[in-house]
Amino acid sequence: MSQHTLGSLIGADLEEKFQNFDLTEVQELLSELQSTDVIDLAHAENLQRLSLRGADILSEYMGRMIKTVGYLESQLNKVKNKVALEYKTADGKTTMDLRRFAAEASPEVEEINIKLAKAKAGKLVLDKKFDILIRSHHYYKDLASGYKKTIVGQSNINPTREKMPEGWE
Repeated sequence: MSQHTLGSLIGADLEEKFQNFDLTEVQELLSELQSTDVIDLAHAENLQRLSLRGADILSEYMGRMIKTVGYLESQLNKVKNKVALEYKTADGKTTMDLRRFAAEASPEVEEINIKLAKAKAGKLVLDKKFDILIRSHHYYKDLASGYKKTIVGQSNINPTREKMPEGWE
């Protein structure tokens, strides 16, 4: 059996190729959850399990996204500072404002900003899908709890009003 380390879950690269994350299984799970009506306890429990499976997949990707966003933000600051420090005007009169404007206008800064925007958008998508799956899990958990109550006789379907045996409440 192979060892699963935290490093293997969050990935070895500082900048993940997040646009290649395979969300096929998550999308299939979401589609199934959306189009399925719960019919009994076993079905509700299975849908709980499926929603947690999707959330588990997304949690690994979300960790990688947080790492990538953090890395890109640090790269952005590094490049901005480097460009600002290296900026010189022709007449030698360089102000802080000119340095800041030069850093903001730098093509390298723009390139990193675009990558960072994509990473933040990807993280937002994963966060929203994760939230949907966790909410679905709790919904199916509540349904399963309701089914369990009717199975063990806790609902008001006891017409003779007999006392339930101890331990079945």
